[in-house]
Amino acid sequence: MNALTVATLNVNGLRRPRPPLLPLPRRAQALGERLDAAPIDVINLQEVYFYESVRLLRRYLPSYPYVAYRRGPVGPCGALVTFSRHPLGRVRYRSFAGIVPNRGSLRFRFRRALLSAIQGLTIVQLRGLPVTVVNTHLTANHDGDWSRDNRFFDFQQAQLRRLNATLARSGMLASLVPLRCAPRSFLASMLAPRRRHPGLTVITGDFNIASDSDHYRLIVDNGARHDPFAATNPVTFHAAFLPPGEPAHRIDYVLLAGTATVLDATTLFTEPVAIDGQPHYLSDHIGLSVRLALADPEPDAAPAASPSPRPR
Repeated sequence: MNALTVATLNVNGLRRPRPPLLPLPRRAQALGERLDAAPIDVINLQEVYFYESVRLLRRYLPSYPYVAYRRGPVGPCGALVTFSRHPLGRVRYRSFAGIVPNRGSLRFRFRRALLSAIQGLTIVQLRGLPVTVVNTHLTANHDGDWSRDNRFFDFQQAQLRRLNATLARSGMLASLVPLRCAPRSFLASMLAPRRRHPGLTVITGDFNIASDSDHYRLIVDNGARHDPFAATNPVTFHAAFLPPGEPAHRIDYVLLAGTATVLDATTLFTEPVAIDGQPHYLSDHIGLSVRLALADPEPDAAPAASPSPRPR
């Protein structure tokens, strides 16, 4: 495989999504058929909350025989699922449990702490390739305000730091939960053996953070990650699902750390499609897809992906 295409999409698998979005069972066929016909190798999906949703999506994605997620009580841990046309290694999961807002009412803090506990990131390697794929979903900021004075700011900063710290560890695989959704102890993570993981890491998902916010520095890990959409900065949440007058932002990302060349970066599902004879969006989010030319990294070579400029 000389090229690899990775896509990300939040499918909003809630049983009763906010109108006008249809429930996932009514969108799954139209969504799956379009993804199955697309030249995409790996698809990272967020908000796949239930095992019935996984089975439904598998039915309409027959050309993606490899599926990776960590099992939880009622569905995938973190509601994160990876579909692939390339064989996958064992999936690892780390939750955002224990991250609690330091501002806002007690009710606000309690509810966000619960959400943080069931969200996190998965990591899976493509077998036979020096490529690791990360799928993540951070807690939503329903205020639509990512300024430093907002009650969500420190909370989302803490989730980003957990994400970055997890990926920064050279012994990353040892620091993640192997069997369940609960996080391992801090001591166990610190005592885990360290291991070097060269190659390319593709980090995707719904960060729920606007690209023009002060969080962006952490999103690109202080410039260590390349953001293929930095120049175009496309909106990734449909304005139709926002309150009147509220601007849409790019809150979903595909980020690269390592050796690769970006051949193409495009958006997915920007327009409604016909479902039961009526126009409907396939999700409230807009998908992102990046096509990459892979290269075997030389020992101790510097990453080919250059740091990203701040989005305009």
